[in-house]
Amino acid sequence: MKTQNGTISEMQAKEAAERPLSMRLVFRIFSTLGPFKWLVFLGNILVCICVAADMQLIYHATRLIEFGVSDQQTVFEAVGILVALALVNRVFGASQFMVTVFASNKAVEQMRKDLFAKLQALSKRFYDTHKAGWLIARGTGDIWHISEFMTYTLMMIVVFLTAFGYAFYRIWAIAPILLIPSLALAPAVTGLSFWYKRRMSRAQRYGREQNSRMVAHMSEHVRGVRVVQAFSREAQTLDEFNALNMINRDNEIKIARLDAIFMPSMNFLGILNTAIVVGFGAWLLHSPYADRMAETLSVGNLAAYIMYSNVILWPLRIVVELYSMSLRAMAAAERVYEIMDMPPDIADPAHPVSAERLRGEIAFEHVDFRYGPDSAWIFKDFNLRVPAGRTVALVGATGAGKTTLSALAARFYDVTNGAVLIDGRNVKDYAQEALHKHMAVVPQDGFLFSGTVLDNIRFRRPDLTREQTVAMVRDLGVHEAIACLAQGYDTPVLEGGASVSEGQRQLISIARALAADPAILILDEPTSALDVHTESLLQRALERLMHGRTTVLIAHRLSTVRHADRIVVLDHGRLAESGTHEELIRRNGLYAALARQSEGR
Repeated sequence: MKTQNGTISEMQAKEAAERPLSMRLVFRIFSTLGPFKWLVFLGNILVCICVAADMQLIYHATRLIEFGVSDQQTVFEAVGILVALALVNRVFGASQFMVTVFASNKAVEQMRKDLFAKLQALSKRFYDTHKAGWLIARGTGDIWHISEFMTYTLMMIVVFLTAFGYAFYRIWAIAPILLIPSLALAPAVTGLSFWYKRRMSRAQRYGREQNSRMVAHMSEHVRGVRVVQAFSREAQTLDEFNALNMINRDNEIKIARLDAIFMPSMNFLGILNTAIVVGFGAWLLHSPYADRMAETLSVGNLAAYIMYSNVILWPLRIVVELYSMSLRAMAAAERVYEIMDMPPDIADPAHPVSAERLRGEIAFEHVDFRYGPDSAWIFKDFNLRVPAGRTVALVGATGAGKTTLSALAARFYDVTNGAVLIDGRNVKDYAQEALHKHMAVVPQDGFLFSGTVLDNIRFRRPDLTREQTVAMVRDLGVHEAIACLAQGYDTPVLEGGASVSEGQRQLISIARALAADPAILILDEPTSALDVHTESLLQRALERLMHGRTTVLIAHRLSTVRHADRIVVLDHGRLAESGTHEELIRRNGLYAALARQSEGR
């Protein structure tokens, strides 16, 4: 189901829709229960007791029909037995349901945890090719369908199997010949079920895939609603959503049409089978051949026979619901496990080297890199060394490879050929978590998490006290900008940072990175969202705080990089020029041209 870059193609999704119900997935879902499997076993025992009580209720009721109240018991005693059996049925049924719900919710909790852990472990390459809405649908809607399957469907399957087996045994005990009319329409039911199975399987899986696309589209355009409004794209965006919505509608109508054919047909077969059973039983009761065909048949046994036949037919009447739920759960599980089973394209070594203390030297040695086997080369035989504690600025036109180079240094991607070294060791020799503890990255968008400003600044180090955080922000020189917010450091932040201005969001992101006290700083356009006054204020703080740290600074504003220890000019993935600001200006090359363009603005 996965291509080389981990995405799912249209053809592969279509192939998945053709697959039958997978017992492998059923067993895998069940294995998620872990130590709570014994609760499922207990639940099965309880449901068997529940069904047995139900069957005994039928047995004693038909005995009363045939023999009445015996001399040894009163009416109240006879009815009391029936009431006691009914209470046993309800008490054990409720207990079984609670046990099953508890176990299944524990399993779903573990599944959500595993899925979220996997999503956090997957590399940036994965997120380059998968939309957030698609992934959210996996962790919400799909896992809900799996929970529904574990809570209800599996329980009802045990109920049906137990009830069917018990009823089959009771009818056989009355007279084996009675099983013939009870199962007369079984071939028709089986054939209709197979017809429904093939079509519903395709429709359910296709529906889940289309629903994921619709959710992904909605999530993407809700997050980007300001851009949609700014470019007056509301009508076109709504048309695109309506197209996806109509695909879902048409598929749901197709599913409803299948149910509309299947469910009445199953009900009709159930009613017809009941008529056959009643007719055959009544004929046999008064037939002269009854003694030879069913020696023990009596009025009471006939009543029991009809009731047990209905028990046999009961699963058939709602099997469509269970099968539909099972298909949804299998399609959902298939998609969840597709993510969980994706092999990481960036893996930790079996025996990582120690990263307790890093000086921060970065070296690129003969690096070749491209994003995929069919993509153009970003770097070919690229070499660069960043000494520990120095600031290297990367400049160049858009698409020159600046952000990609910083991503390789942080090992968000692995190089295609060559090596990236940190302190003389290949980054692949370090555990990713240990390596990233010594790094801090400020991306261009300055993403913030929901919470408060203080929470976001202490994101890496929640152990920092409020006083320590405020002191650090004062040293950074942005305390006044944060203190002037509505509630200062306690100002609530909405998802993504929508409740603060773009400039404030970037200031908080920079404070967050510096609060981590990293050995290596990666600043990707840190002042791109700031006005001239704030940029000047922050520039002085950055120069002071970058001292002693290895800093990779990406900037289009050349005023930001003037004081870097070394400026590297990239041009289509190659190192075009390198030197200080003054050296590059005197050289009058590509950097000087960029400087003139910047001054011309």
